[in-house]
Amino acid sequence: MSTPLFVAEEVLCTYPISTVYDSCPRYLFYALLLATCVTRWTGWLSDVFLGAAATYAGTAALEAFILVSSPPQNAPSNPVTLPYISPNDTALLASLTPSFPSLITNTTTLLITPATIDLDADAVLAIVVTAYLIFLPLQTWSRAFTHSRARFILFSLWHTLMLAGTISALIYWPRVRNTPTQYAFCAPDYFPPEATVSSDGWPAWQWPTASWNSSVWAIFRNTTLFNSLATVCYYPCFNTTQPLRQPSALEAAGADPAADHPARAAFWARILDSERYIYSLIALTLVVNALLLLFRCLPYRSRIPSSRVRTIWRERAAIARGFRADWFAVVQAASRTSPPHPGGDPAAPGAEGVATATRGSDTSILEKTRATLATATPEPWAITCLLHLHTLGSLVRLLLDLCILFAVVFSIVISPLTVLAFVAWIEYYIHEDGPAQETPKQVGQWAPLASIGFLVVSAGILKLKVWVAPRREIEWEIEQVRGRLKRLEGMIV
Repeated sequence: MSTPLFVAEEVLCTYPISTVYDSCPRYLFYALLLATCVTRWTGWLSDVFLGAAATYAGTAALEAFILVSSPPQNAPSNPVTLPYISPNDTALLASLTPSFPSLITNTTTLLITPATIDLDADAVLAIVVTAYLIFLPLQTWSRAFTHSRARFILFSLWHTLMLAGTISALIYWPRVRNTPTQYAFCAPDYFPPEATVSSDGWPAWQWPTASWNSSVWAIFRNTTLFNSLATVCYYPCFNTTQPLRQPSALEAAGADPAADHPARAAFWARILDSERYIYSLIALTLVVNALLLLFRCLPYRSRIPSSRVRTIWRERAAIARGFRADWFAVVQAASRTSPPHPGGDPAAPGAEGVATATRGSDTSILEKTRATLATATPEPWAITCLLHLHTLGSLVRLLLDLCILFAVVFSIVISPLTVLAFVAWIEYYIHEDGPAQETPKQVGQWAPLASIGFLVVSAGILKLKVWVAPRREIEWEIEQVRGRLKRLEGMIV
């Protein structure tokens, strides 16, 4: 049994999730969004929670823009020749496999394309998509964000930023699957390599002078060069860079299925179906969001108050009667303009059905039009034209109101479940990336929570200022309010 000069093993070269996107800040972000929904009837408290969540998600959206606009430029693949290791050499494999679980055997050539995976892509996707999905139930549940023009403008701008961040993150995220396989070249005669190795900044002498093949063979043939390595392995991926990251933050770990960093290909195969489901829900949420925003901008006055869920429930009977009236108006007009049936007048049963369906409701526009037409006895073509116009109006009104009702039901029932499903899915995926860099005991993790606590306390004290202020300060506040009231009255004159 002869030991080869060097061996190759498959590795994963990754930038770990940044501290600002680690587990504790992410969970705090989810808690802030939940607190915004729970306290939606209290303007000042929901403003604090949503403001803190929006600034955090805005940072993630900016990083999504940078990542998608700065794609890595992978160099062309370069072959490296290897000492041949037979898969049938059990004695050699028994001595090498414990130290190199992902050992490359049965080949003499590897294609080397240095590349890395920025795990921030997973955390950024989790943050911006969750922030975008929560916009739909908020704009339906919370009157504070829809009945104040200034708040609605800010809320819409945040929605636009999250939508752009979501699109950018979804464009960048699939590139993780296309990352070329990475390899490390190690000396088998020394101590085993560490499970995870951090980049030493890639000294200038390690850069390939002619080709990867000549550089690898030169290092393991030259004792002086080999002793200059920080470890017993040579990692070509350490010569890559990533925007917003320090080169020394790059880590390499063996692609061992039993390790904390499993092979991504196997994981992608397991979640393929759920990925399609989540993407479909995100697309449907985008359509419903656009639909509700469009109806709020248009002058159309619907019978469905989309921003007042309780009003919809209280007036559900009247809304149902309106739907039936529009539907039977369309049916009656269709039966009136249809050719006569043999054996009787088809309009008679249709009119009876309409009279029965609309009993107890307001007189429809179509019934008024029929009475007018009966007394005026216009030409048949005019009757047909007007009936078609009223039929078209009733049909359009029915379809638009049904669309709004579907959007409201989706935002109340399906949208919260979509948020929960996406958070559970993406957090499971991030869990597969490996353990967090820091524990909750370290300041980088609990500092955001302390900041939110101080902000809530400060906002609460300011909210109670009228109870702690002296009389002189309250009188001054009254004068200020009177001045603002006069300016507002002057604006509407």
